[in-house]
Amino acid sequence: MKRWILALCGLCLFGSSAHAQFSLGDLFNSSTVEKVVSTITNKEATLTVADLAGTWRYSAPACKFESDDLLKSAGGEVVASSLKSKLATYYEKAGITSSRVSFSFADTTMVMTYGSAKLNGYVVKDEPSGKFVVTFTLVGGHIPVMVMDAEITKSGNTMEILFDVEKLVNVMTTIASKTQSSTLQTISNLLSEYDGVLMGFELTKQ
Repeated sequence: MKRWILALCGLCLFGSSAHAQFSLGDLFNSSTVEKVVSTITNKEATLTVADLAGTWRYSAPACKFESDDLLKSAGGEVVASSLKSKLATYYEKAGITSSRVSFSFADTTMVMTYGSAKLNGYVVKDEPSGKFVVTFTLVGGHIPVMVMDAEITKSGNTMEILFDVEKLVNVMTTIASKTQSSTLQTISNLLSEYDGVLMGFELTKQ
């Protein structure tokens, strides 16, 4: 009787082990990995203007090197972390906080709020390149004053919107002229020293 029990246990263990080996092998085979990567890639590639709908409040600075080579090089991650830390200091001095800065999207229209100042505009997606194009306009929304590419990524209730640093400086300068903020103008001058970096905002949906 004991022999039968031991044999049965052995078969169960062998069966469980074989099943586990099969599952792991199946999980890591090339076709499965390709499907996972494809799903993630397609999710990012299919982000639409409609996906941006809602009000998004500033939560932290965001930055990205235009070239991945710097980030991959020795010390690249340290440089990126240091830059983000500096941006946090700059932004705080300029009054860029969660209570003062937000972006609201509805259809293709967009409003960037900085304290009591507002920049109206609209956003469209350039399908061939996959990039978003943000246009800031004068009151009424008919006369474009700034047109810029934006790299927008979204994950759940978090979104990042990044601009070429020169374009971001233009946005800051425009807001500074509206609010007569000398601090914001100083921050714009500091940011203009950086080249080859995309800068912007990490936002959280309200």
